[in-house]
Amino acid sequence: MNKIALLFIMAVALGCISQKSVYDMRKPDVLLELPKKLNEISGLEFISDSVLASVQDEKGRVYLLNANTGKVIEHFDFGPKGDYEGIAYHDNYYYVLRSDGKIYKTQPGKESEHFKFKNNKNFDFEGLCVDERNNQLLVACKTHGEKKKRDHIYIYSFSLTKEKYDKKRAFKIDKKEVDKNFKPSGIAIHPNGDIYVLSSFSKSLLVLNNNGAIKSHHFLDQEVFHQPEGITFNAQGDLFISNEKNSKVPTLLRFKK
Repeated sequence: MNKIALLFIMAVALGCISQKSVYDMRKPDVLLELPKKLNEISGLEFISDSVLASVQDEKGRVYLLNANTGKVIEHFDFGPKGDYEGIAYHDNYYYVLRSDGKIYKTQPGKESEHFKFKNNKNFDFEGLCVDERNNQLLVACKTHGEKKKRDHIYIYSFSLTKEKYDKKRAFKIDKKEVDKNFKPSGIAIHPNGDIYVLSSFSKSLLVLNNNGAIKSHHFLDQEVFHQPEGITFNAQGDLFISNEKNSKVPTLLRFKK
């Protein structure tokens, strides 16, 4: 194959990966300013038609928000202070991810259980969601513990039946196919089964099919997404993304299907 033909094939492939999003990511349909107590909001999960659950990366506390106003409805504590980065909800339990991979399983007013990610030295995790189809949690790794493996994106699985991490990672994506600066900060599954992985570091959004193959990759407007950390969907397929304060204010963005 000559060089010109190879360049043409690469251009076509990149064009397919960068295809248009089903959402207009340039302008949210709804933009809500969140209260100061959520300046460090770092996880987001849709609970019901109008309720979102969230965590922030300083306190062991779950906040329930009105999805239409962004106001805090109630909150409950589940653990000590720590760097909490993701939240998921399954079978009336809340699962909260700490940056070292530890997962807390909790309910309001009850003592929490927790499960460790083995050999977690130098690992940094920043995304959690429920994969109902496979009865597991997907856990997005921001930084792999081994430097030589940081040229790939790793997504791990946590069995909801065995209540432990699976030995083998769920997905491994070469950053050459996406962006060398891509570091997951959030993960969610669309009602159609597609997996959305958010990167605050590179201000971009990666869409995978349910087998982990790349469908699209989109760069985000930094004025709208000043520090995107949380991502989730409602049952209708509307997309919700939360921004930490950074140098602005914490916000909740809604993109309608």
